[in-house]
Amino acid sequence: MSMNTAQNTIEQTVSAPDSFLSGAFGYPCRTAQLPLDIESLALELTQTPAPAFMWIKVPDRTDPAFSALEDLGFRVAVEEISYERPKGLPVPPARTTDDYAIRTVPLADAARHAQLAGQIGALAADNLTTSRFHQDPLISDATAGRVKQRWAMNFFAGQRGQQMIVAITPDGRVVGFNQVLAGPTHKVIDLICTADDFRRRGVARALVTAMFEDGKTTRVGSQANNTAADAFYRSLGFQPVATSLCLHWHAPLPSEKANP
Repeated sequence: MSMNTAQNTIEQTVSAPDSFLSGAFGYPCRTAQLPLDIESLALELTQTPAPAFMWIKVPDRTDPAFSALEDLGFRVAVEEISYERPKGLPVPPARTTDDYAIRTVPLADAARHAQLAGQIGALAADNLTTSRFHQDPLISDATAGRVKQRWAMNFFAGQRGQQMIVAITPDGRVVGFNQVLAGPTHKVIDLICTADDFRRRGVARALVTAMFEDGKTTRVGSQANNTAADAFYRSLGFQPVATSLCLHWHAPLPSEKANP
């Protein structure tokens, strides 16, 4: 991490625009990655007009950048854990039930299933209430919900994910989904959600096991304080492989949680 910089201007930014979050927040959001020049970032922040938001990930509190970022007003939103399930593990048997069916929608068919987008977006907004955005006292619950709603619905716009695995009741209600990123050697649980009244009925397990593919590892991120998720993923063969801290910065810094 360099601490020596020449004179900078706002045009010489350390961060990059986060257009997705900007759309959800309704004002400029940016992100930056390590290694970075702390002095240049400090100058950029002083020249950033309010309202604004920025996020950065660091490995842990011992990283040299952590204390410097705290001095600039960054605060820990969540501690995150990355899990990985090795390829070659046997696929656990799926639960058989008449309560719901599991359907996999590939990206190529997303447009033909656009009628699911509204239900999935609403499910994400209403039920994903423990995200880093919800845990940030300076972000309104409405904004946090809008982030997750747009995240999920972006699949149907062809902007995020290669699969949407959905749990649907016989009457057509979506009670869970697993938004999947897929590459040549691995797959990622990008966003997963179960309706509150369908928890502990095997929905999440069915959504995850449906994505397993021979010859590919499976990855997922969660939060260190989510012990239920930790036990769930371990039961399916996932193991922790890395941790990180997600830091948030706001301009201005209001004293209480924002109103919707």
